Amino acid sequence: MKEICLITSNRGKVLSLQKALASFGIEVNVNVQNLELTEPQFDTVKEVSAYKAKEAYTRLKRPVLVEDGGFAVEALNGFPGVYTKFVLNTIGAAGILKLLAGESNRRARFISCASYIDEDGRLFQFERPVEEGEVEIADQMHVVDSPYAWSELWKIAYLPTFGKMMCDLSSEEVNALYRTGKGSLWVFARWYAGQK
Repeated sequence: MKEICLITSNRGKVLSLQKALASFGIEVNVNVQNLELTEPQFDTVKEVSAYKAKEAYTRLKRPVLVEDGGFAVEALNGFPGVYTKFVLNTIGAAGILKLLAGESNRRARFISCASYIDEDGRLFQFERPVEEGEVEIADQMHVVDSPYAWSELWKIAYLPTFGKMMCDLSSEEVNALYRTGKGSLWVFARWYAGQK
C-alpha cells in the first residue's frame, strides 16, 4: 500500500487529509510524523510551507507532505496571516477579539498551502482557493471545545453558510465542511488522485 508521510502534530489536519483521500477513493496509509521544524519568517504561507517541506524531506529522505496555514482578518489588513501560530501562542483568539473591539468589519478568511515533495525531490504546492469573507469573527469567544478543531480560532469563527460558530459544528457538518474541498489538503488529494 502507498504511504503519505504527513508532517504534523495537528489531529485536525490528519482527519482532513484522511477524509480528502477517501473521498477520491485513494487507499493510502497516512504516516504521521511530528517533527520539530523551523518556523521561518516569510511573507507568505506558501513560502513557509515550502521551506518546512524541504527541511522535512532533507531530514527523512522520503516523500513528505507539509500543510501550513494562517488566518487573515480583513480589518487588520490580513494580520495575523503567516504569524497566526505565534499570535495564537501569545495573545490567543481572545487577543484577536480585543484587536477588533469596536470594529464593524468582522470578515476573515483561512489561508493554507500544502507542499508535497515526491520521491525525486520535486516540490508541488497546493493552495486553498481565496475566498474573501468566508468567515466572520464573533464579538466574544465561545466556550465549546470541538474535537475537530485545528485551533482555538474555531471559538471565534462564525460560518455564514452554516449559520453557526465553527466550534458548534456537528460531526456531519464538519464532514460537509470538509467535502467542500476548499482546503489545501483537499486540493492536494484531488491532484494526487489524478497522479495515481
